[in-house]
Amino acid sequence: MKKVLFISMMAILLAAQQASACPFCYGAKDGKSTEHMAVAIWFLFGAVLSVLGGVGALSFKIWRHGRMPMPPHEQLMEDLEKNE
Repeated sequence: MKKVLFISMMAILLAAQQASACPFCYGAKDGKSTEHMAVAIWFLFGAVLSVLGGVGALSFKIWRHGRMPMPPHEQLMEDLEKNE
């Protein structure tokens, strides 16, 4: 059992060396494409946060609107319907 575990761990470690990332993935600072990729990532991050902010604002508005008391004319109609 220990041999199988040792062999599988060695195979995983040796395979990890072959799967090394390219210099672009490491964040090479010498190319313009790295700068452009950083700008794209920040733009998408901002887009996702703005959508989530809109969903949060809408949820807050609905929650606040649900806590408002009824207008007097609707309260009167509700009371009249209960008495019938």
